Amino acid sequence: MKRSTFLLAFLASLIAVSVPSHANSDAYFCASKGYLAYELREGITLGQAGHELTVVRFDPQHGIRKAGTVKLKDFQVHILKCSEDGVEIAGYGTVASGDPPLTTCVIDFDGPQNEPKIQECADNPADVHNWRMDGPEPGNLGQYAGVKSIPLESPDPDHQYQLVFDVSNTKVGEDSWETHYKTELIQHDARGNVAQRLVVYEARLIASGVSD
Repeated sequence: MKRSTFLLAFLASLIAVSVPSHANSDAYFCASKGYLAYELREGITLGQAGHELTVVRFDPQHGIRKAGTVKLKDFQVHILKCSEDGVEIAGYGTVASGDPPLTTCVIDFDGPQNEPKIQECADNPADVHNWRMDGPEPGNLGQYAGVKSIPLESPDPDHQYQLVFDVSNTKVGEDSWETHYKTELIQHDARGNVAQRLVVYEARLIASGVSD
């Protein structure tokens, strides 16, 4: 008989959704023309303090740059949508008893650098919203990505941008191995050469199997 014990150790870049029904998961993202938004949660991503949504912009003037981060209450993300004007993020937290409220936050952009700013964030205890009927599920930067790369739309006529997902496995013991997840936002020039890159997510999953 073989019993497998899984130890999760997530390492995430601070410069730095696809199945949102996965309990206790994070690193969900959305993208619109010229920017990427993603969320990380404390207790899931190692070293992460609180629940945060980060916006990374990419344009011809500045290339790839971190535009800012907003703090959110903790909830499991089920909806994450990006538009030209802002981001909508929603999900369910935890409560001692009964059904948790649906938390919905709207983030818009402010200032000369288009920093993210919370416009409103509200709980609706009576909302029985069926997120499964709300369109495509958000993508994930980590172990639930399921793709190798995603092209991103930008206002930059001289470069192309894409998210590139890398997964590698390394044996670290007689009966254990490490899975390394790394996701980068990459800028390519007209010749296809890498001009700029930014790690937006990095995590490691350590797994060991113990035979009885």
